[in-house]
Amino acid sequence: MNMNATLLEEMQTLAKIVEREKARRKAAEDLLEQKTNELYTKTVELEASADKFKSVYTLLSEIMDVAPDMIVTCDDDFRIRSGNTAAQRHLRQNEKALQKRTIDDFLPGLSAELRRRRTGHFFIENRRAARHNGDSFPVDIRGYVGPIGENIRYLVFFHDISPRVNAEQKRKETENQMDEARRLEAIGALSAGIAHEVNTPIQFIGDNLDYLEDGLGNIWKSYKLYDALRAAATEAGCCPDEVAKVTEFNQSVNLKDLIAEIGAALNESRDGIKQVRDIVILMKEFAHPGTDDKDEVDVNAIVTNVLAICKNRRKNTADVETKLDPALQRVRCRKGQIQQVILNLVINAIDAIDETDQDRGRIEIETRSDDENVAIYLSDTGCGVPEKLKQKIFDPFFTTKPVGKGTGQGLALAKDCIVKGHGGRLSLVDKPGFTTTFLIELPLKSILQEPIRESNDDIAA
Repeated sequence: MNMNATLLEEMQTLAKIVEREKARRKAAEDLLEQKTNELYTKTVELEASADKFKSVYTLLSEIMDVAPDMIVTCDDDFRIRSGNTAAQRHLRQNEKALQKRTIDDFLPGLSAELRRRRTGHFFIENRRAARHNGDSFPVDIRGYVGPIGENIRYLVFFHDISPRVNAEQKRKETENQMDEARRLEAIGALSAGIAHEVNTPIQFIGDNLDYLEDGLGNIWKSYKLYDALRAAATEAGCCPDEVAKVTEFNQSVNLKDLIAEIGAALNESRDGIKQVRDIVILMKEFAHPGTDDKDEVDVNAIVTNVLAICKNRRKNTADVETKLDPALQRVRCRKGQIQQVILNLVINAIDAIDETDQDRGRIEIETRSDDENVAIYLSDTGCGVPEKLKQKIFDPFFTTKPVGKGTGQGLALAKDCIVKGHGGRLSLVDKPGFTTTFLIELPLKSILQEPIRESNDDIAA
């Protein structure tokens, strides 16, 4: 009985142990399931975060790649840690090469400026960025100073402002050309006014000379009649005292020669007045604003007029020889523009001769024509154009003259007028015996393009 009771008690105890272990196992399984579910949830969240991070990284990379501005990051020592596609393209270095350089290699002196700045954003305007090959270009610089991540200290954006700078330069050039055009227009108006005012007294001086010449003719006729009367009185023995006084006076003043000299002086004065009148007419013609219409023009006449206009300017500097084709065909062109171009080239030739040590230089203007073009060769023995500058002389604002003497627009606007305005050519050629020769070619059968406006209408010397 006692043995059975003990056995039963042991079995009951064992059963309780089994139940307790089952409960513990069940609790362990439930905990495992819970932790498994939590781990699965975390895994799903991590995968989602990884996908999101990858998406954000990809988006950031794409943004960096398509960003128009150059973007570089630097560490505390200003060594470049990264550079976007624009930076690699503009600086002409791949990212691996950039990482071997410092920011000062491309923006000299920037590190010294950034060291002085506090944490935060900064902006530096209009600096020069240098490429590894020595080229440079203008940029505006923006960025941030402060810790970014573990290794980044400086974030630098630099924007290429070459288009803006070029546009500003072009605007200034246009304004200068317009100022020059307005100045020339004012000079033209003043010249026209002066020519008009000078023409009036020249006209009555010329009329007075005509009157004096006619009066001198009558005096000469009266003198001959009087001399005949004096001879008759002498032969007849009349009034001997009066005849003697007249004869003595005539011998003292040599009246016959005096009248001849007065006649010669009047003729010289008439020639001088004619020259002045011709110059006034030419000045009025040059001062006239002209039109945009094309006319049949005698280029030889233009050359002759130009040489008359600058006669005083060249008389102590150069001898001028012309070889004008008498059979030169007339060309359809804008006369005012062509005569201004030729005048500019003649004045340039005179200035070039002035710069040499020769006593007198030589200028030659030759005209020719064929079936297609009228050609004007203008040559001089001046200082010439150095070989290295021959490609630049037609550039706007390029000049070898001292400050205040030349604007650097003459040849550029002259070529613009000949090429764009008339479909012709203006070039520098070689001609034996001369240091410089310009060739103007005007087509005989071309259709004129749109007239040159504003600054291109008036060619600056």
